[in-house]
Amino acid sequence: MVVGCCKSCCVFLILSGYGMHFIHVRGKGDIHRWSRIGKLYLHWGGLVLFTIPSFIYTGRYYVDFQQIISNYTAFNTSWYGEGWFLFPFICLSLLSPWIFKLTDRYKVRWILPISFLLGTCTSFIISRYGAQYLYKNHWLYNPFLILHLAPSFIFGAMLQRTGFIHKMQEKYNSRWLWLALILVVIIVCVTRTAAWGPLYAMAFIVLFLSAPRWQWVDKGLMLLGNHSMNMWLIHAWFCYYIFHDLTYSLGYPLLIYIALIVISLLCSYLVNAICSLPLFIIEKCQNKK
Repeated sequence: MVVGCCKSCCVFLILSGYGMHFIHVRGKGDIHRWSRIGKLYLHWGGLVLFTIPSFIYTGRYYVDFQQIISNYTAFNTSWYGEGWFLFPFICLSLLSPWIFKLTDRYKVRWILPISFLLGTCTSFIISRYGAQYLYKNHWLYNPFLILHLAPSFIFGAMLQRTGFIHKMQEKYNSRWLWLALILVVIIVCVTRTAAWGPLYAMAFIVLFLSAPRWQWVDKGLMLLGNHSMNMWLIHAWFCYYIFHDLTYSLGYPLLIYIALIVISLLCSYLVNAICSLPLFIIEKCQNKK
């Protein structure tokens, strides 16, 4: 179970909030919201490929209908704990039009501290009382997770609303930003508190996107970005559930990291290939509308 919002999840939520708010301000509505969620569930369902060998490896041969429904709706990802954020993220995606209408009424200088306070309070409640109360009741736990993840989502929307990244790029496009980025990473590593998660993620995104980069870096990140969700939902199968001993037999963290990226990327291509026909049908139905 999650104790605090992980930093990588904060990055994902900020970028999602940024993109969805961009769609919101165009005034045409998010016409692809439901198809996007359908695609997300389709890919989540495609991960059944890893569920079966995982069950064989762990000696689990019996599952009931309630477990199947809970896991494949991502309401309770008891088979794959690293998918805990999927259901709250889907809820935030569905609620985004109302969230943006609410935040548009107020100034950014009020929204940011209130959102940070909300995230800190929910993080404290989950860390202190999660095992005792929340983890046992997902009807209570998931709403708390939605509130817990909402600040990062809102931070991304506020970045888009203010155009802060573009302002930074125009005014401070300097290699010194890389030094600032390194200092931010060091501070977070030293302090080691989940409370900095959304602020760290926002600072990292702003500094990284504002600093000058080689073109091949952006191309590589765009490639990985297209597979980011799949890779996140795949990598832990090899870390913990199926090939734990084989993965960590590489010994060195850098080798383990590279191996996980490569195998997760290859598996993502496989999942995409399996999901290609249903995705084609979804896109055809969407185009007819």
